[in-house]
Amino acid sequence: MAAGVLAALTLAMFYDVLFGAGDAVLSKEGADLSDQFVYWRAFGFGELGRGNLALWNPHIYSGAPYLGGMQSALLYPPNWLFLILPPAPAFNIGIALHVFALGIFMYLWARYRRLHPASALLSAALLMFCGAHFPHIYAGHVPNLCTMAWTPLLFLAIDGLARKPSLRWCLLGISAVTMQILAGHPQYLFYTGVAAVIYLVFRLIKAERRKLVALGFVGMYAGAVCLGAVQLLTAFQAAGQSVRSGGISYEFASMFSLPPENFLTLLAPGFFGDIDSSSYWGRCYLWEMSLFVSVTGLVLAACGVAWGRRKIILPAIGMVVITLLLALGSHTPLFRLLYDFVPGFDKFRGNSKFIFLASLFITLLAGVGFDALIKGNRAGRKTLIVVAASAVLVAIAAVSIYSAAGADEVLKNSWWRQAVGAVEKTGESYLPAETFRDPAFIQKAGNAASGSMFIASGTLCVVFVILLAARFSPRLVYLLALLAVAEIFVFARTNRPVFRLSRIENPALRDFLDSAPGDFRVLNMVSHNNGMMTGAKDLWGYDPGVLRRYAEFMTHTQGGSADEATQYVIFRKPNRLYSMLRLRYVFARRKGGRLRTIEENDPMPRLQLLYDYKVIADRDGIFAAMDDPQFNPRKTVILQSDPSIKPIQPPRRGEVRLVDSSTDHLTIKADLPAPAILLITDTYSIGWRASGLPGSVQDDYDVLPGNYVLRAVPLRAGKHHIRLEYLPSAFIAGKWISAASVLIYLSAIGWLLLKRRSRKKQKAS
Repeated sequence: MAAGVLAALTLAMFYDVLFGAGDAVLSKEGADLSDQFVYWRAFGFGELGRGNLALWNPHIYSGAPYLGGMQSALLYPPNWLFLILPPAPAFNIGIALHVFALGIFMYLWARYRRLHPASALLSAALLMFCGAHFPHIYAGHVPNLCTMAWTPLLFLAIDGLARKPSLRWCLLGISAVTMQILAGHPQYLFYTGVAAVIYLVFRLIKAERRKLVALGFVGMYAGAVCLGAVQLLTAFQAAGQSVRSGGISYEFASMFSLPPENFLTLLAPGFFGDIDSSSYWGRCYLWEMSLFVSVTGLVLAACGVAWGRRKIILPAIGMVVITLLLALGSHTPLFRLLYDFVPGFDKFRGNSKFIFLASLFITLLAGVGFDALIKGNRAGRKTLIVVAASAVLVAIAAVSIYSAAGADEVLKNSWWRQAVGAVEKTGESYLPAETFRDPAFIQKAGNAASGSMFIASGTLCVVFVILLAARFSPRLVYLLALLAVAEIFVFARTNRPVFRLSRIENPALRDFLDSAPGDFRVLNMVSHNNGMMTGAKDLWGYDPGVLRRYAEFMTHTQGGSADEATQYVIFRKPNRLYSMLRLRYVFARRKGGRLRTIEENDPMPRLQLLYDYKVIADRDGIFAAMDDPQFNPRKTVILQSDPSIKPIQPPRRGEVRLVDSSTDHLTIKADLPAPAILLITDTYSIGWRASGLPGSVQDDYDVLPGNYVLRAVPLRAGKHHIRLEYLPSAFIAGKWISAASVLIYLSAIGWLLLKRRSRKKQKAS
């Protein structure tokens, strides 16, 4: 029945896109789904459908790791929908499925905590549609949604382990963490792990067999690491070369911390405007800064704190406090300590993501509060006074804001205008500075904020009436659950946009590329990831997995400091060195939306034989040498160490040609009258290796960084038949570890099932 109710809620939320024809997709056009994941899924699962597990992505950053980027999520079973369905229904069904899964797992956890089925359903519905979860659909954060869905199942496993340690709870925890690993969002995986460790500490306080519980928890994560090793180890190796390999700066890591004023979203989700970036005037992005779980849910959570069993609520209260403290990030001194001394906190930005874990426990407390009401607790005089007083105070605040946001008051520089201006001064709002100086906008913002506060006050009044009436007719408490679900459902539905995939297609660009064959690259300023769908190869991309070497080089070519390289580069004009990256066309958008094409002269070929080289060990020295106008990448290659084979000027030029290629390999034939350096104008990465095929004068080949970012292969004189392949050692090791772990995992499940069957037979006899 619970599954049916949650499925009905899910269908009511998504029925139009699940059953409607066409290419409508859940998300906002211009957000991550349209800018990244449409292309990533098209490329990755297109290759997988042809039997190729793509480890390397040749379409962005002049080449970059793909499977190791984690967000590819090729090995995540629910994503295999993309192998059998067109993109639009695959995305929509996948999103709806994970919203439902989050709800059903939350229900199971709440039921295990011995909450009434209706209370568990309430907790599940509030979490499904809450502000810390559902708006990620707007932002197109598909891996976020997939990773979050498994969180309640992990906490259920921890509770089960704490109550009665057994193999089945370990296996359940292993399943949840493995699915998080494969789902593709390492930050939520890490933050969930941090919260799980803290929660385990709370549970160990009252656990009877503490050592066994702690060992079981370690086994959960160890087992998940082994099962997901093929993904995780490959990702670690790729991350070790990425722009975030050495950690990110404190300033970058502290971005997107939860602003303290956003605690107002607990009561008034629209206080800072709509989730649409054109009207949201708060700091950062609202889809990661909203704490809304419904006003009624918040009241019920407070009731849970007051009335719940200590054994249940104390760990939950502790988790809410700690995760909210972590979400505040740079707004507290704690984050500096975590950044400096706790591994992992220097790898990510966006500490506000901890609000999802806080919401998990707030909604659990709401279920506890509702459970207490169902089981006979009645709102006493103090409770009613607090709710009524809260309604009055919120109404007074709303009136005050409405008054201060009046046209005359705004022009007089009222406190409201100063408050809005204070947000702009933080530098964390993404609205133009002039917007905050527009009296009409300030007034509009005040009206929206006061309106949201009035709604909160009105809701509190309704809650007061229901609580009062329930003292005389206890069954009326169920109206609180209906009110809470209605609130959160309306909130979610109003923040659930769709766009059509045809809107992001660019027929003019595709036609142009079809009419210009050749092995070249483009710099698509309209959509860097577009090439993953059209087949073009781009100099840049949209993903944090850009290799550090490449990011440093591109940052340097645009006048920035290589030491401060990130995944973001502002391209002002092409650099002459881009010819060695095979740049031929730059695409930009004209006024009016039309495509503007700029052709670059004389891109280098993919394969180039060179007989002159320099050895410069340090990065800055290499950049300085390449900046010299006399440097010609067609004649000279810069290496960071002496090659094993020294090239010499030949009596005649050698020949080299590409025989065949895929995403992960090149087959090359060459005939050289003298030793040479083969420069391959694709990005260098440690995972690339070369070997001789039959008929080659060499058996082994070195793949070196050439010109800091490209691949250089020293060749002897003679005939060569080479296979150059991207096959990271971590992937090879991870593949065998995962295969063995799957067998062990399935054997453990089989043993449990046989044991259970044996017990049933014994009882029957």
